[in-house]
Amino acid sequence: MTKTEICNYCGGDYIPKRRGAQKFCSNSCRSLNWKNNQPIKELKVPVANSKNEKPVIAEKPSLQEKMSLAGIGNAAVGVAAVELAKNFVTPNANKPATKKDIEDLKAFLKSRFLPIYNLKKDVHGRTAYYDVQTGNLIYF
Repeated sequence: MTKTEICNYCGGDYIPKRRGAQKFCSNSCRSLNWKNNQPIKELKVPVANSKNEKPVIAEKPSLQEKMSLAGIGNAAVGVAAVELAKNFVTPNANKPATKKDIEDLKAFLKSRFLPIYNLKKDVHGRTAYYDVQTGNLIYF
């Protein structure tokens, strides 16, 4: 036989899923109960005594960021260490291509593969090329 309990927030009946620990029918009732039981924080507004007197507002101590030569040096050393570690750990196959790499690839493709202009493009829209070394027709 299941025992029903009464929710401490909404007063509805529920069947507890945890023995003795559950006091609310749902998480929403539990969180709303917690929210309603929190003390209300009052805003303190300074009041001026006369027309000429300005209200006094308590200022928080400001933490100003200061730039120092030591901090700049530490940042530069940290960045250099990270870049060296990336270059050391990353294999050559996974490093990004540079402009020179792309130019070398273009020169290689132009020297080995010659475009064939009188053939139609294939189903995927690729152009036909003649491979000078193997003598085969290749689509890129």
